[in-house]
Amino acid sequence: MPRTLRELFVEQLRLCKVAAGQQVGVVAELGQKNEYVEAAVAAARDLGASALVLTASSLSNPMLPPYQADGREVPALLAAAAECDMVVDVTVGGLIHSDVRTRITGNGKRMLFVAEPADVLERLMGDSGLRDQVEAGGRKLNAGSTLHVTSAAGTDVTADISGGDLPITHQWGYVDEEHRWDHWPSGFVACFPHDGTAEGVIVLQPGDALIPWQRYVRDEVKISIEKGFITKVEGPGADAHLLRDYFEAWDDEDVYAISHMGWGLLPQARWSAFDVYDPRSLYGQELRSTAGNFMWSTGPNRFADRETPAHLDIPMRGCTVLIDGEAVVEGGRLV
Repeated sequence: MPRTLRELFVEQLRLCKVAAGQQVGVVAELGQKNEYVEAAVAAARDLGASALVLTASSLSNPMLPPYQADGREVPALLAAAAECDMVVDVTVGGLIHSDVRTRITGNGKRMLFVAEPADVLERLMGDSGLRDQVEAGGRKLNAGSTLHVTSAAGTDVTADISGGDLPITHQWGYVDEEHRWDHWPSGFVACFPHDGTAEGVIVLQPGDALIPWQRYVRDEVKISIEKGFITKVEGPGADAHLLRDYFEAWDDEDVYAISHMGWGLLPQARWSAFDVYDPRSLYGQELRSTAGNFMWSTGPNRFADRETPAHLDIPMRGCTVLIDGEAVVEGGRLV
């Protein structure tokens, strides 16, 4: 029998080590996702914790410009979050790449973003086995110098990942340590290559995914990358034109930057999700997490002081991912 959203939140907050006497803050937007707010509050109380709802008038970013940052409610939000042990982010777009997230987790708090429908949350729940896999992938990235991705379609791109200070995102879907952020559900590892070092060509194929457009690529698209920035988008069909139009709309060179690169590790995540569900009801975590996908992204990089609301995650099938010549994904399958 499917569990209720409240029951799922109880299990998830247990994984996050929420306990009696703790304070859970729930960050929300006015009139949005009220069922998630209510479930998070009820679950925290079921576990003996107290819950504080922090409702902002709006924190989500637009999908297209014009965009003007509005941070008027951020100081009050940060002040309240500082009094909490854990923060649950149920805003529409999430505070993933924002300075707000950096400051909350930097203050020692653990922070969890939740956006997917209840049955996706239940089906893709993380566990310690997934965590072990994600951490093993992170150790390989941390020990490497060069990330190299190829595909039969013509993708051939490299990036410098050398040095022990490489920013690495480990996502297994729950937060049980101070300073930790995660997104429920998740199952992937990614790094932020040294800014300006990605070089080569990425060739998108029909069936690859564009997030947050929440749809599959329809036509082949060739994307040229020099010194960490997209320099050319070419293709015979509409998708190349649509991507160029999207990038040009922002009138901001930062939207062309390469952000993070990594691969999925969650075996129960299915590539077909965008067709099985109403894609606009999804946040895209299932595609991001599908085992053996290569996912790269554009735009913001808080480690390079680059914050822009224009951000695409692009999971791809059939790629080979090598670290210093050793494959971690081969032809779209985990090694």
